[in-house]
Amino acid sequence: MNIYRTSPKQSRERAAREAAEWLQVMRDGPSAAERAAFATWVAASQLHLNELLMAQVVERELAVSGALQALDLDEVLARAASSDNVVALYDVPAPGAASAEEARAGARAPAARRPRRRLRWLAAAAVVVCAGLLGRQLLLAPPTQEYASAIGEERRIALDDGSVVLLAPASQVVVEFSAGARDIQLRRGEATFDVAHDTARPFRVHAGSNTVQAVGTRFTVNRLPSGTLVAVSEGRVKVMAAREGWLERLWEPEGEVVGAAGGPVESLGKPAALSAGEQARIPQGRQSLVRMPLEKPVETPQGARRLSFRNDTLADIVAEFNRYNQRQIVVGDERALQQRYSGVFNADDTESFLQFLECCSALRVVREDGRVRVAPASYGRQ
Repeated sequence: MNIYRTSPKQSRERAAREAAEWLQVMRDGPSAAERAAFATWVAASQLHLNELLMAQVVERELAVSGALQALDLDEVLARAASSDNVVALYDVPAPGAASAEEARAGARAPAARRPRRRLRWLAAAAVVVCAGLLGRQLLLAPPTQEYASAIGEERRIALDDGSVVLLAPASQVVVEFSAGARDIQLRRGEATFDVAHDTARPFRVHAGSNTVQAVGTRFTVNRLPSGTLVAVSEGRVKVMAAREGWLERLWEPEGEVVGAAGGPVESLGKPAALSAGEQARIPQGRQSLVRMPLEKPVETPQGARRLSFRNDTLADIVAEFNRYNQRQIVVGDERALQQRYSGVFNADDTESFLQFLECCSALRVVREDGRVRVAPASYGRQ
């Protein structure tokens, strides 16, 4: 009787291949049977989960960089195989050929989905290529520039391509321009983008798991506790939700997203277009948006800034006020943070808003040195 043992290396290679297959299966709208089989596969081994998470990270990073879009991967793999500077992580089969290991693993993933395993990111993960083979563009990220504004400070930033960024107070962006794209990460706060026209390089603003892309337009992106708000004043933008995070959501209840302003809920399963005069709220952690008409700005004396709220959560309202005022508002109760209010206030006049809460809500306001605490009145005074 022959006993065949699998080495740790072979186990990792097999788990990596299966993770690649399952990653695509779960992306493509799995059936109930596939979801159950996937859950069984993940639960069978810690190694399975590790390889799945690693595959997801690799896919996300390559998708963001866009470095592989213009490459012929068959040529890349052929060149890699003939190079002394390449270390194979596992045997890469010839096009159309299946390894013995794949044949044995055939039952572990749906056969109809198996041809999709030749994904761009999987081919990249199959080999480690030196800088001399693929060039510096694959291994070296383009230079970045970081800009931030202090509480109460607004900044105007002129970018190298002629675009202009207007940073709201207490906001931060990271700018990364390359030969093929203009990417900006909105780390926190709010920014308005006046985009210079350049069809060869898309202009993309990344806010958490959401991306807003435009060519020659003017729009605002605002990151709030409840989600992301996108407002278009000129031109058109395309709003996309990243496909990351699907693994964590597999066991979450679907739930219905209810628009705070009563607007219809639209899926972000595919990109959504917003035109001038429209805005959209993308709830935190959801692949959907609520489309609304863009409100006309309230006329104010020169230099003044108004904050307009319509059925917004206290969490969002507090976040907005705290960007403009050194005296910060602190709310420690989660239920209080989810209460909704409407009104128009001067951005630098938190006292009017606090008086409104004292008058027209069940919340208690405690003014302290340097900050203000807001809590349910039932908590009693401390």
